[in-house]
Amino acid sequence: MKINNGYNQYVNNSLRYNKETTENKNIKPQATVSEEAVKVEISDAAKQVAKANNNAAFSERVQAIKQAVLNGTYEVSPEKIADKMVDDMSQQREGIE
Repeated sequence: MKINNGYNQYVNNSLRYNKETTENKNIKPQATVSEEAVKVEISDAAKQVAKANNNAAFSERVQAIKQAVLNGTYEVSPEKIADKMVDDMSQQREGIE
């Protein structure tokens, strides 16, 4: 199956048009508005929850997946991905109705 470069041409033309338009109009970026700093304090309970979520088992699982990806041994199940996508779309549809 051959995929044409129609989309790539569209993107390239759009970028070129935007660049030329910007250069022709001599548009300069607007000055940013400074905002006052906001002080945030995290409660001890929130810190404990964050620490509990960062448990060793999760971290080990993540490291194992990273290593499998790097080794080229990580296998993706298209069926599981499709099932999860259908489930998520069904839940979203139920939320709309």
